[in-house]
Amino acid sequence: MVGLLGYVLLGAVTMDRWQHRGGQSVRELGFGYGVLIAAIEDTGAYRVPAGVHYPGVAFSAHRLPFIPCFLIALRDALGDDLRWVALAKCLFFGGLLVSAGSLVLRTARAPLWAVLLLLGVGLTMPRWALNVFEVGLEEGYNIPALTLLFTLLWFGDSAGRARLPWVLTVGGLLVLLLFLKSSMVYWCLAVPVLVGLRWRDWRAAGGLLLMVAAGLYALATFNARHSGRFTIGSSWEGWNLYKGNCADTAGLYPPYSLDILDYEGKVVADRPLRDEWDHNAYFKQRAVDFIRAHPLEFLELAARKAWIFYGEIRASGLPQRGESRYARPEYLLQIPWLLAFRVLLWAAIGLALQTLWSARWAPWRSDPAMVAVTYLAFLALYSAFHVVGFAYERHVMPVVMPTALYLLWRWSDNASRRITS
Repeated sequence: MVGLLGYVLLGAVTMDRWQHRGGQSVRELGFGYGVLIAAIEDTGAYRVPAGVHYPGVAFSAHRLPFIPCFLIALRDALGDDLRWVALAKCLFFGGLLVSAGSLVLRTARAPLWAVLLLLGVGLTMPRWALNVFEVGLEEGYNIPALTLLFTLLWFGDSAGRARLPWVLTVGGLLVLLLFLKSSMVYWCLAVPVLVGLRWRDWRAAGGLLLMVAAGLYALATFNARHSGRFTIGSSWEGWNLYKGNCADTAGLYPPYSLDILDYEGKVVADRPLRDEWDHNAYFKQRAVDFIRAHPLEFLELAARKAWIFYGEIRASGLPQRGESRYARPEYLLQIPWLLAFRVLLWAAIGLALQTLWSARWAPWRSDPAMVAVTYLAFLALYSAFHVVGFAYERHVMPVVMPTALYLLWRWSDNASRRITS
C-alpha cells in the first residue's frame, strides 16, 4: 500500500516536472478540453464557439462531460494552476490504482514475485505511466477506472460481491466510464450480463444494469440540453471515422497522427455545414462512401489498425509528419516494455481460448470460462471501435492492466484448485 502511494506521488511529481505544469492554466489543455473549459467559463454554456474546431460550426456533444466538469471543480477549489489541479487529479485517480493493487495483494493466490512482475510491466511501462498521470487525456482516467473494475470483478471474496457496496462501486465505475469515452458503451452494457451469467446473481446484475441505464439516460439528456439531440453519441464520431477511412489515411497511418489531416486542410466539406450534427452526418457519410467504393483498402486499413492494437511494439500516432519512430528517447524506451506486454497479451488470449475450448464453448458451465469470456469480451468490444476508426499506442494502454490481472487470476485459480484438491 505504501509503495503504491509512493508510486502515485512519484508519477504525479515527475509529470509535473516533465510538462512544466506550474503556472499553466487549465484552459491551456489540449485534446479539445482546454478550449471547452474556457468556453464554459466565458459563456456559461457547454459549447465551443463556431470556428474553433471547424469553420462555422460550434460543438458541445464532441467531448463527454466528466473530464471538463471534474477539472473545473478542481480549479474552483484549488485555483487555476495546472500543477495543483493535476496533483489532485493524480491523487484521486491514483487512489483507484492503490485500491486495486491493495485488493490484489491481499487476495491473489500467486507468489509475490509473480504479482509484482505482472503488475510491474504496466506500472513501469513509460507510455502507460505517461497516460495515467495525464490530465487532458481520457486514458488518464479510464485506465485507473478499468483497473479497479477488473480487480473487483475477479478478486476478493464471493460473499462481498453480493453486498450493496460492491454493486454500487462497480456500477459507479461503469457510469464513470460512460462519461469518459464513447467506446465504452457496449462494454458497460455487457458487464451486468457477464456478472449475472457468472454468479447467477440476477439481483446484482439487475442493479448494475439499472445504474448503466440511468447513466445512459443522463448522458442523452445532457446532450439534448446542450446540443439539441437526445443521444449518447458523440458529434465527433463522423469526423474521426472519416479520418480513419479516407483517401489520405493510408499515406499517413499508422506512424503519424491522423489529426495532421485537419492541420493540412484535408478534412473539409464541399458545402456549408449547419451544425455539429450536420458535420457529424456529413463526414460519416463520406467515410461510408469511401468504404463502399474501396472495400479492399478498408480491409487493409483495418488490418493496420488491428496490428497497432494487438501486435505493434513501435511508437504510433506521432504528431509530426516525417518524424522517425526512433527519434526520441521515450520512443526507444517504450519498445522493450511493449514487447513484454505483447507476450503477456497473447499468452492471456491463448489461455482464455484454451479455457473456452475445455468448457466446450459453453462458458456458463465453469467459473474460469466465464472469466475468460469477460476478458475476451472486453478486448473485442473495446478494440472494435479502434479497428474501424483508428488506433494509436495510447489506445492500447487501457488493456495492459486487465491483461496482467487476468493472468494473475488464472494463476490464483490454479493455486486454489491445487489447495482444495
